[in-house]
Amino acid sequence: MEKQGKRGILLLAAAALLVFQLPDAAAGKIVSIGFAGPLSGLSSASGISMLNAVKMAVDDVNNADLRINGEKLTLKLLVQDDRSNPRIAEMAAKYFVKSDVAGVVGIFNSAVAVSSSDIYQKAGIPHFAVSGTRRFTQQGHDAAFRIAAYDEQRAHVLATYLAEELHKIRVAIIHDDSVFGRDYKEKFESAFTKLGGKIVSVNSVSATTYDFNDILKGIRVGKADSIFFGGLGSQSAMLAQNMYRLGINATLVTASSVVGPMFLQTAGPGAEGTVSIMPGFRQRRSKQMEGFEKNYQQRYNAVAGPYSAVAYDQVQVLAAAVVRAGSANPRKVGAALHAIKYNGLTGTVSFDAHGDLHELTFSTYQVKGSVWTMFKQYHVGTER
Repeated sequence: MEKQGKRGILLLAAAALLVFQLPDAAAGKIVSIGFAGPLSGLSSASGISMLNAVKMAVDDVNNADLRINGEKLTLKLLVQDDRSNPRIAEMAAKYFVKSDVAGVVGIFNSAVAVSSSDIYQKAGIPHFAVSGTRRFTQQGHDAAFRIAAYDEQRAHVLATYLAEELHKIRVAIIHDDSVFGRDYKEKFESAFTKLGGKIVSVNSVSATTYDFNDILKGIRVGKADSIFFGGLGSQSAMLAQNMYRLGINATLVTASSVVGPMFLQTAGPGAEGTVSIMPGFRQRRSKQMEGFEKNYQQRYNAVAGPYSAVAYDQVQVLAAAVVRAGSANPRKVGAALHAIKYNGLTGTVSFDAHGDLHELTFSTYQVKGSVWTMFKQYHVGTER
């Protein structure tokens, strides 16, 4: 059985190393960048929506006539499906090192981000993640960057909204057994109790389960007025379904950003009242964001995902750093990223010494009348 298990991992890894390349330009300075993300498995919807945005950003960069020492900058995109598997992510990272990429975008979850970061760091390759664990940018690496919030920040916003805006006081916590789920559970529990709330129960589930029946029956007995779920978006939708079927009238709060039509379609009537968070400030009032979403819809016949705009900004910021550095050398690009200030879809992008954003913005959303409605916006700043 052990040999078969190892063989299965190798087969998965081999499948993950398939390469997608955009056509080379006829002339100019061609710079390779990588995308690593979950294009199959439970998080594939998020990975695909991010990759779609990355392709849009690459096209926009290639049409913008950016110059490096007089030569037109042309990005070539290499794509790896890491399946949210740390071991496959490490193999993808080694592939990108051999491919001499100037940077890597799209890294999706905490376990994958942390496991692959050492490989990128040793090669000096700037790499972007939407990882929730703060540990990703606290390892002493100068090549790790994040255009997103970490768990403590997101958990504080959700806990504050739940306690102060919705006036909930009895929360049941369910979290998956991943790094993301465990970290988020701890940060949310701490933030909510400091606000005077009570945690009535804590339950851990597999990151692959869709069966919440036994846990929910126990929560119903405990009379929680809300349920916080630290797990994947696809699990969140099934949890909402289960709550509706069992008649549990509690507000579901999701750690994963599930704002978008897919959650509404999957959860059905169980989606009503669900609270989630989305990165970015005044997204619906931004002409830049509205244009991006319209173009995304036209190109892919789908609505952009919660992290599509983040992925788009990752490419744009990386390209701006290449131009600023005047080089595709990844170490020079990384140094340029630490000095850059860029006005992106998600707000002003500039990084502190750790690779986290100086300024972070969030919007809280809740499903009302089967529609995601933005309720409040939050701003978090760090010292420069």
